[in-house]
Amino acid sequence: MIRLISLIFLIFLCSSLALSEPVSIPNESDVLFSTGLWPGEGIPRFKSKMNLQPLVKPKLDSPPVQGLEVKKGTILNFTETLYQTIESDIVIIEETQKLKVTNYGNIKYLSRDAYYSSGKQIYLTLEKGEQINVLQNRAEGDTFFEYQGNIYAGWCQPCYGASYKTAWWVKVTILSKSGWVLINENTVEFLKRLY
Repeated sequence: MIRLISLIFLIFLCSSLALSEPVSIPNESDVLFSTGLWPGEGIPRFKSKMNLQPLVKPKLDSPPVQGLEVKKGTILNFTETLYQTIESDIVIIEETQKLKVTNYGNIKYLSRDAYYSSGKQIYLTLEKGEQINVLQNRAEGDTFFEYQGNIYAGWCQPCYGASYKTAWWVKVTILSKSGWVLINENTVEFLKRLY
């Protein structure tokens, strides 16, 4: 019961972190890690809070897609998602522990397909005093983190409470034109997710 309550709280906390203020992304080299996934569980749904101008690439300095605009009040149907870590947080392990995680290796981008089909499940021992680099949340309380050059995903108690910055983009298509929209509380209303 305590684990269930903790899990619900952590999902809420992680969801709040994922919806941070927009961050300036001057170039792609500033992105530390990204996934073709979205934060949290269920399929996200959004409605635009304002007229939105989708961009050619998922970065704020990208030019807009000519002739493509999402009108205020439009439900955004997206074909791709990109969840980027802009700033990570280093956590020092306070006591030695063993985590059951998936090791994805030394990567900077993890596609949706690779998330489900690649990676190796292992038991990872983190020794007291070691550091991990917390990157972003996933679903069901799981977290992506970097340790000794590899990316891991799984239930990571030391990761909770870490402070990191993310940018969440979705690719929308309207009348055969596609572009990227930054997802946050300023641009969209978050609707009930589909499960």
